[in-house]
Amino acid sequence: MSWERLKKFYRDEEGQGMTEYILIVLLIAIVAIAAFKYFGKKVGKTVNNAADTLDTEAGKATTTGTKDGKQNYGN
Repeated sequence: MSWERLKKFYRDEEGQGMTEYILIVLLIAIVAIAAFKYFGKKVGKTVNNAADTLDTEAGKATTTGTKDGKQNYGN
């Protein structure tokens, strides 16, 4: 390989944009994984509590029949 070809190869920036993009995506993925590991249990508990509350409230608001045939809407 000649010296001129080596200098041209070194100065070539064709793939630089894609490399930077891949590095940024990799960094975001690492940060997201770390955040999920750190906050995962806490967020899971919060979501489960919210789901339980919604389930309880939805159970109170269900339509049930009464002896006189009228509908009771949880009131």
